[in-house]
Amino acid sequence: MTSAFYSWIRGGLVVLFVYHFIIYIQNKDAIHKYYSIYLLCLTIYLIREVFTSETIQYYYQYLSFSIQYVAYASFIYFVRSLVDLKADFPKLDNLILILAKILLVFTFVLIAVQFFYGYEAQKIVVAYSVPFSTVCAFMVFYIISKKKTKQVFYLILGSIIFLLFANISSIKMIKGDYYLLDFKVHLRFYYFVGAIIQSVIFAVLIGNYLREIEDKKREAEVNLLKQSNQISDLKMTALQSQMNPHFLFNSLNSINNYVVQNKIEEASNFITKFSSLVRKVLQVTNENTITLKEELEILSIYIKLEQMRLKNSFTFTLEVDDVIAQEELKVVPLFLQPFIENAIWHGLSLKKEDKKLCLCIDLKEGNINVKILDNGIGLHAAKNRNRYQSKNKKSFGINIVKERLKLMYGDNTFVSVKDISDKNHTGTEVLITFPYVL
Repeated sequence: MTSAFYSWIRGGLVVLFVYHFIIYIQNKDAIHKYYSIYLLCLTIYLIREVFTSETIQYYYQYLSFSIQYVAYASFIYFVRSLVDLKADFPKLDNLILILAKILLVFTFVLIAVQFFYGYEAQKIVVAYSVPFSTVCAFMVFYIISKKKTKQVFYLILGSIIFLLFANISSIKMIKGDYYLLDFKVHLRFYYFVGAIIQSVIFAVLIGNYLREIEDKKREAEVNLLKQSNQISDLKMTALQSQMNPHFLFNSLNSINNYVVQNKIEEASNFITKFSSLVRKVLQVTNENTITLKEELEILSIYIKLEQMRLKNSFTFTLEVDDVIAQEELKVVPLFLQPFIENAIWHGLSLKKEDKKLCLCIDLKEGNINVKILDNGIGLHAAKNRNRYQSKNKKSFGINIVKERLKLMYGDNTFVSVKDISDKNHTGTEVLITFPYVL
């Protein structure tokens, strides 16, 4: 037991222990913690013959077998961390936790057996307990084998090889050195071989596991970068869609008309509101979210400008459910403006009288429901008029809003635009729904 072969295996286990322990110190992860404890226990068990002192050998009788069961308990915790049994097999996870605690208790039982009955009695208890533990282990392996991953494959492969060799050593402890396999080697030779084979396989296992984590991390970073770029692009296109060139042109024309007509006060008022709107739009397009209160403030300025430009030819009504926390609810910046713009430009501005625009926001079943109603000429009539923008151009801002809502809330959003015209009335209705998340 002191030959180069055994020394090489012990040295390999020590190196693996130090390696995984250092990684644990750096990362504080459960996998390396429990696996390094497992390797340390195996090394302590297999290093006994290195010491020739009778005193050390005497105390080793108390430690020799009990340390194995500490190793087995650590191995169970290692398996739990690697395979995530708690998430996939909660009932099994509870059972093996109980098994791990039983193994830890059994270490003290072995110490008590050694104290009262001696080392030979302890050997017999261990020899008969190993097959039972093996049966339990194979039951666990059968269940986790349903989770078909590389980690599970290597885990089961290394564990079965080790258990087979460990059981050979245990059987020989009962039946004699030359029972079953008639080789002239120490009975613990098989334990050594099983331990080193398992350690090599587990080294591959943990290496694959860490590489997969690194690949997932890299993939997540790439996706995050793509999403960030997408958000940046959407911010820019959102800014472009809010600052419609026609709106800017008409606003400047309105200012010019006020000046030409010597309406200095109106021109000054318009310029003040116009500059305020531009400043606020530039500010919020640098943000991923703003509060609903800020959104409605910006929208209010925009609508007042349109009312001034169209000589107050339409009325605007805003209704917000009192239960909605406007200062806490985060929304996509400027998500209402494209719909309001369409209602004014492509509906109300083409109607001769009694022009009404209504914005209603309420909370129902955990969702924010936004309804924009106008009594303009209607969606279908607007499409048939040559003076409107093309369909693609008109829906540009709306499509941007849909994309930004989807980025923020996933698939839990709904946007619809429909014509509500009938024989007696004309108009368009916009519905927007998204989760109420503070």
